[in-house]
Amino acid sequence: MRLIKMTGGLGNQMFIYALYLRMRKRFPHVRLDLTDMMHYRVHHGYEMNRVFGLPKVEFCMNQPLKKVIEFLFFKTILERKQHGSLRPYTRPYLWPLIYFKGFYQSERYFADIKDEVRQAFTFDLSQANGQSLALREEIDRDAQSVSLHVRRGDYTEPKHWESLGCICQLPYYRNALRELEKRVPHPHYYVFSDDLPWVKENFDLPGAVYVDWNKGTDSWQDMMLMSRCRHHIICNSTFSWWGAWLNPRKGKVVIAPERWTRDTDSREIVPEGWVKVSVK
Repeated sequence: MRLIKMTGGLGNQMFIYALYLRMRKRFPHVRLDLTDMMHYRVHHGYEMNRVFGLPKVEFCMNQPLKKVIEFLFFKTILERKQHGSLRPYTRPYLWPLIYFKGFYQSERYFADIKDEVRQAFTFDLSQANGQSLALREEIDRDAQSVSLHVRRGDYTEPKHWESLGCICQLPYYRNALRELEKRVPHPHYYVFSDDLPWVKENFDLPGAVYVDWNKGTDSWQDMMLMSRCRHHIICNSTFSWWGAWLNPRKGKVVIAPERWTRDTDSREIVPEGWVKVSVK
């Protein structure tokens, strides 16, 4: 048996689920371990079933018992120790119980099953609210639609600011808007943020649509709406990464930061063809 630890918010859950889909091709007995999600109080818990209507493939047990079993019986593979190698996820092992831990924030983990991943991440519109469905239709008619995502919220907290929050600030967005407008004439911006007052105070975006109603467990609908836009300006957030990636148009323009954290650039996470701009 192979277990993959599930953790994080919606964007990270999607990366982990995409790895699960890839590994399932070779190892039919792979499962997702939701043990930690049972006590996860950040974001909105496990969302794959609710947002995408995906089948339940989870593995859960009492957390203290699970930790004992993991320590005694499982060989643990930590993504951060693999230095980008895919071999640990595809090679056979003599040891029967393997436990994988990581975030897998790269297209390379599912590059050969992109169509299957897109199919899996089809939003369940029966769960969407009326305002989002109406805006979805408007965006579909808008030939110049551009999603702009600004994440502040938890990124402004001291524990996240130094590594993540300081990356996509006003200098980055000025560079991103300048670069986008070289490529897209007369862009019409749809703005998604957990701090819209800050965006309105600091950005000059005439005619922009500010999406301010998707709160709490409706937050996933911002990603759904982003994915309908023709072009994108993302930040160092897996949420807007997926909003841009799920747009299937070949001619899309995606602007991304050249750095993802204070200590890492964005070469691994930003797909080829997306435009990386300076954060300074």
